[in-house]
Amino acid sequence: MVPVAVGLGVMAANLIGNQLNSAAEQEQKQQGRAYLQGAQSSANSAYNNIINGLDAYYKQRGSLGTDKDAARYKQAIEGYDPDSFVYTPGKFNAADYGVGSREGYINPYYDQIIGDTAAQVQHTAAGAGLGRGSGAAQAIATEVAQKNNELWKEANQEYKDERDFAYNQYSDYIRNMQNALNARRAATDTKLTMQGNLANDYYSVMDSAQSDKLKALQDQIATNSTYSTAMAGLF
Repeated sequence: MVPVAVGLGVMAANLIGNQLNSAAEQEQKQQGRAYLQGAQSSANSAYNNIINGLDAYYKQRGSLGTDKDAARYKQAIEGYDPDSFVYTPGKFNAADYGVGSREGYINPYYDQIIGDTAAQVQHTAAGAGLGRGSGAAQAIATEVAQKNNELWKEANQEYKDERDFAYNQYSDYIRNMQNALNARRAATDTKLTMQGNLANDYYSVMDSAQSDKLKALQDQIATNSTYSTAMAGLF
């Protein structure tokens, strides 16, 4: 049987040994936490430097476009109306081009020509012994009708030629007006493309800046989480 004094001594020795082991373990954990805290602080400092560096880089880099360019491009898109580049002509009116009525193109000596024609036929009929009979009247009527038809054909042709010429002028005017609008549209589209390029450059740089900064922040958060988990295991 172990004497009581000896048993108490062994118990005291074990207790002291456990306390020493516990103290050494706590000291090691404390040292581990201190190391991790230092490493975490260094990592955060490095990430902050990266973020500040990104801000400085994009500030110095800048962009071809600005927020004002983006706003102007938006306004230009909203105000763009393709129909404004389509010419809508008024109805063709020959009178606007100096073309009169068909009657205005009849030979100004119409009455004289008809009278001379009738006189000539009557003279011919008299020479042939027809005098003023029905035969002479029929010949005069036929010849006058033919001359009348001839004169009106000439008048109609002249009227048609004048009207066709006027319509060609009208068509040329429409073509020129549409060509002018086409040129204006081409210039507008070119300007719109350039404004779009400036706006896209501005947004591209802004997106890259935000994306790079967000990536650095996400990495920083993940790193801090890793250090926090590791330190939690040392308590």
